[in-house]
Amino acid sequence: MRGKAGILLLLAIAVPAVGCAPRATPPPETVDVPAGWFEMGRPYDSDGHSDEAPVHNVYLDNYAIGKYPVTNREFAGVLNWALAKGRLQDDVGNAYNGGKVFAYGKPLADTLASAHGSQISFGAGQFEVLSRTGYNGEEFSMDEHPVVLVTWYGAVAYCNWLSEMHRLRPCYDTETWDRLRPVPNGYRLPTEAEWERAAAWDGQRHQRYGVGSDTLDFTQANFFESDYANPLRLTSMPYTSPVGWYNGGNLAQLTVSSVWTQNAVSPVGCYDMAGNVWEWCHDWYDAEYYARSGLANPTGPETGAHRVGRGGSWRYASDHCRAADRYWNWAEYHSRYQGFRVAIFLNR
Repeated sequence: MRGKAGILLLLAIAVPAVGCAPRATPPPETVDVPAGWFEMGRPYDSDGHSDEAPVHNVYLDNYAIGKYPVTNREFAGVLNWALAKGRLQDDVGNAYNGGKVFAYGKPLADTLASAHGSQISFGAGQFEVLSRTGYNGEEFSMDEHPVVLVTWYGAVAYCNWLSEMHRLRPCYDTETWDRLRPVPNGYRLPTEAEWERAAAWDGQRHQRYGVGSDTLDFTQANFFESDYANPLRLTSMPYTSPVGWYNGGNLAQLTVSSVWTQNAVSPVGCYDMAGNVWEWCHDWYDAEYYARSGLANPTGPETGAHRVGRGGSWRYASDHCRAADRYWNWAEYHSRYQGFRVAIFLNR
């Protein structure tokens, strides 16, 4: 429902018949971010946390970042490709046949059989995207909703496999889970700095929210503020919204026919950088990292216990949807409000 108004049923994912080669997942839509300096960190004192300071100048090479978070349709398509390649396993290392998805000895993602709230199911040898009940009893496909219940490892594996599908060089070593150096030309997770640059920096100042604004309301993002935005009025969690819903062409909530969304893009033109789902980044988390962060293309600490997430989610209040807010969790963590978007270097 990117760019379309009104109450439309979202089409279910087209899944190949058993025994057929899975269709290639198309390259994601990305936006180019030019090389240059920006001010990273929280520039205001009215709210925030100590790990968002100090503000420091960072230089980034040019890169591209996903215009939207990765969707259920995209994620299921890559899982079907990996399944056909024999890449997927169960929790004891056997060939995958349902439940939680593993690869390379790590948990990647849940299906409906392993976690309530997953919007992807597995049956008849294929991953499929579910439909769910929402406003007025209608069934809405979850195709264009952000994938949830995906671990950091799952996000990294997706990036590598998507790269292979499109004849690019994967960026991660799945034995060590380190990013390769020099970084290849494939898809990868954005660094914290790349994510914040795309979400907040308008060329002159750091905007509080990744919607091109210093304020946030239900016309701009899917988040929690005394109640859930839940624009489709889904009857069960997760209360995600289709990616790009906040584009000025959809109702802010289907129950209110007079209030429309704003075109809530970040300064570079990305959607959903405030709310909907937390987004995994490449970096290890360190609360003190900003005090010693490198000036050019920082990639975070060399080691750590947790990985960084950014952007808030449908379940979190506006304070956590700020572009400077830093979320962290174990790489194995998976939840109904955790997803990701991809990045890729340009000219490599």
